[in-house]
Parts: sequence; structure tokens; C-alpha cells
Amino acid sequence: METEDKQRKGITRDERLARDGWVKKFTCDASRVEEFIEIYDSIGFEVRVEPVSENDPDLTCQACFVGNREDYKTIYTRPKTS
Repeated sequence: METEDKQRKGITRDERLARDGWVKKFTCDASRVEEFIEIYDSIGFEVRVEPVSENDPDLTCQACFVGNREDYKTIYTRPKTS
């Protein structure tokens, strides 16, 4: 267990999820998450929804998230398995 914890340190959430086949798609307003889940599900994808990460390198501007980070979610997908 300790070795696993050491391996996780220094690895980003995106890298960890990518190891399991998840691909980051975008960050959106939380009020639209269900809509995107339905769309991706209908075209054969699993959907994972995560809170916005403070350390997300793709979000060069964090102004929208100050004080209301919980209003946004990051969408990840991967192909459904049988």
C-alpha cells in the first residue's frame, strides 16, 4: 500500500485516469452535465464526472472558478465495454 501511495504522488488526475482509458473532454457548467452524459452514453461511451481541479494545466484562466468551483465539472469519457 505504501508503495502504491508513493507512486501516486507526483502523478496528475488526468494521468491516473488515462491509465484506465479515460479521456478528458472538457470542463462545463454543472447544470449541463446530465445533458452531456446522455449524449455520450447514446453514442457508446462511459462518462465520468469529476470536480474541477485547482491544478488543471488546461485551464489557463481560473477566474470563473474563484468562489464557485463547485458550479463546474470536468467530463471524461471512454468507450463502453461489452
